[in-house]
Amino acid sequence: MKLSNILKYFFADKLSVVWKNQIVRKILALAVFFAITFFVMFSSFIPQQVSLHTDEVSKRDIVSEINAVVVDEKQTAELRQQAASRVQKIYQEDNYALVNARDEVNGIYASIKEVLNSDKSDRKDSLQKILKAANNTNHPLNVNYKELTQYLLNANLDDLEKMETATLSMVDHAMEKPITDEALEGTYNEISLQINQLGFAPAAENIIDLIAIKTVRPNMIYDQETTEKAMNEARNAVKPVQKNVKAGEIIVREGERVTSEQISVLEQLGIQRSESYALTLIGTILFILLLFFLTLEYIKQNHHKVYNEEKLLLLLGLIFVLVILLARLVTIVEIPNRPNINAMTGYLAPVAAGSMLIAILINGKLAYFMTVIMALYVGMLFGGNQLAYVIVAMVSGTIGVFRVSGLSQTSDLARSGIYLAGANITTIVTMSLLAGKFSLNLAVLAIIIGTVSGLLSAILMIGFLPYLESAFSITSMIRLLELSNPNQYLLRRLLLEAPGTYHHSLMVGNLAEAAAETIGANALLVRVGAYYHDIGKTKRPEYFVENQQGGIDPHAKIAPALSALIITSHVKEGLEMARDKHLPQPIMEFIAGHHGTSLTKYFYGRALEEDGGEHTNEENFRYEGPKPQSKEVALVMLADATEAAVRSIPDPTNEKIRDMVRKIIRDKLNDGQLEECDLTFRDLDIITATFVRVLEGVYHRRIEYPDIIAEELTRRKV
Repeated sequence: MKLSNILKYFFADKLSVVWKNQIVRKILALAVFFAITFFVMFSSFIPQQVSLHTDEVSKRDIVSEINAVVVDEKQTAELRQQAASRVQKIYQEDNYALVNARDEVNGIYASIKEVLNSDKSDRKDSLQKILKAANNTNHPLNVNYKELTQYLLNANLDDLEKMETATLSMVDHAMEKPITDEALEGTYNEISLQINQLGFAPAAENIIDLIAIKTVRPNMIYDQETTEKAMNEARNAVKPVQKNVKAGEIIVREGERVTSEQISVLEQLGIQRSESYALTLIGTILFILLLFFLTLEYIKQNHHKVYNEEKLLLLLGLIFVLVILLARLVTIVEIPNRPNINAMTGYLAPVAAGSMLIAILINGKLAYFMTVIMALYVGMLFGGNQLAYVIVAMVSGTIGVFRVSGLSQTSDLARSGIYLAGANITTIVTMSLLAGKFSLNLAVLAIIIGTVSGLLSAILMIGFLPYLESAFSITSMIRLLELSNPNQYLLRRLLLEAPGTYHHSLMVGNLAEAAAETIGANALLVRVGAYYHDIGKTKRPEYFVENQQGGIDPHAKIAPALSALIITSHVKEGLEMARDKHLPQPIMEFIAGHHGTSLTKYFYGRALEEDGGEHTNEENFRYEGPKPQSKEVALVMLADATEAAVRSIPDPTNEKIRDMVRKIIRDKLNDGQLEECDLTFRDLDIITATFVRVLEGVYHRRIEYPDIIAEELTRRKV
């Protein structure tokens, strides 16, 4: 035996046998993904030379191996604080301060006059209460309330008017100048000095002084927000204090106590690290194994289709690897001398892109779980505030899945980037507030980073989607939306060559889609499947009643068996057209199964009448099938039969429509057409109610207008 034959036997043939084993293929694929994941993760965890703490004594000289520019954070912070302290307080003028002060003066004197004009016995007590309330608690005056009260009781109206005018004059004069909270005390003293020059009786001067000081207020209000903004601008205007570190320069000397400034320099140089090589290696392996185990168990328990289909598992692994590779690339990005920006690069990890791809191509519920898993990996890849990175990634991915779970048009994909940006900004700001580190500068960074991250995830998702969809032959929601476009070749041909069938298909799509939404089926798939289920009728459209014009029925001239053959062949012809135009398999299932193995009752009945049933085989009058294998195909079958039957009712009423819908669904059930799909009796009740509701809306009775109104309506249309 030749060596080549021996090698072929022991290697090629044996390997071929091994490769055919599904378990072996899964293990090999898992090993490859584990190796890639381990390489990505460990490349981020490789320990550095030292792990120092503040006030720790260094056991050796720690030397920089590179030339670098580092930030002196302590001196920078001091300079920024000095710059902020030099900013003057900013005030805004209160245009209503004087008006409010004058109103208060008038109000106090009005209260005094009201008491004096009353006949009550407690006028003295009431006046004392007014005067005591008028004494400014921030600048109380030492006055004799009894003496002032007695003066007011003896005063006439003319005296009070003069006192009120004088008080208003004092308030006007005092508030002509800018008054701040700090200047208020000086204004009070100035008022007291000026009142002594008015020439009133001492008691009257005390009352004027009391009311004027009570009502005068600041007309310049401290603008804290603007002042703080100016202080932040002053801080930000101070450039970080930088210093050059030369290769070979000693950062920390042996026997020296390590300071926080030195640790900051070591961190900027990439020297400071905390874990040893061996521990990091073991931890990385255990971390990956743990998450791999959780992921596989979750898929096995909750997503049997994905677990048993190698193609979907491979796609899931590929999306996961793409996300962590891109996240690892983000960790490499570092802007020199911008540690505040570098600390936020973890928010750029495109977890949402992976989440949306999984939701579109595989399963929405699985996408939620994988969002959590990918977010955990992102948290491990980035140093610093790992919890914040995990939470932002989880929120972003979850919002991404929300946005693509109910796509109704392809433009929703582009809009998803805007929603992701909003979610990212909100979550980043929230995490900053929780950490107590929020500032205007941080808010601006959050807006920039959040927006870039959201748009980047949407762009990556849109970019990868068509390639993954094509490579793995997956019919996604995007593909279905494309197929629903009326300008698609087969739909346009159906419209032009079999317009009756086209409009019937639209109606079937509306019926089936409405029912799908109520029972939790895939409404978009149902609608698109309904559009294409009868494309085979374009071969011989005139043989189908909805396309017959002028009452001409070609079936009247041919045998019932041949008519049945023509009618049933539209399924096979539709499948041929679908294969020729590369329609996806899920759509072809609608074409093949929308009649199941139903009987063409009309032609079967004609055949029985013609030969008395002697030579009539029922099987020759049935569709080839298969019966519907899914809820979605079953819905189109029921909608197809129901719509055609209700359309044939001569004078449709709500009662007739309900009876017909129930009859059609009952007949399909009794004929065994729903045996192989997972519709329940409860589903059938809901479907019946939905069909009735939609069809009653379509075939409701019109109002019969009187002739004169009908003529007027016709004239207006013309």
